[in-house]
Amino acid sequence: MIIPNPLVKLDYNPGDILTVEWPNFNDYSVSEAIHILNIVIEAVRYHDIKYLLTDTRNRMVDIPDAQYKETVMKFAEDLRTTRLQRLARVVTANTVREKPINEIREKARLTIPFKMEEALEWLVSE
Repeated sequence: MIIPNPLVKLDYNPGDILTVEWPNFNDYSVSEAIHILNIVIEAVRYHDIKYLLTDTRNRMVDIPDAQYKETVMKFAEDLRTTRLQRLARVVTANTVREKPINEIREKARLTIPFKMEEALEWLVSE
């Protein structure tokens, strides 16, 4: 079921999986990007999502590193306040872009398992 939203594609599977296809954040201001992240958090809470799959392969973020890290850190902290059990990301091969995410993951001390490869299959595995 597609959750209608003009800013971000949210596809909810009744098996408790929410798939998020991030928009190209270069098209948005920082405040709009934060709003999009909040939309995802609210969808996770409202639908009591257990598994979150995010597709970040083709999305660029053009904001200063410090602000990027702060924004993503807040998103990670907000995820910790939900009943989310697993988070999987389909990522780019660009390791430079992934470095801040890994730093944030460690800093946020996410207890949510985090998997990058074969994301969907891993989410539903026991």
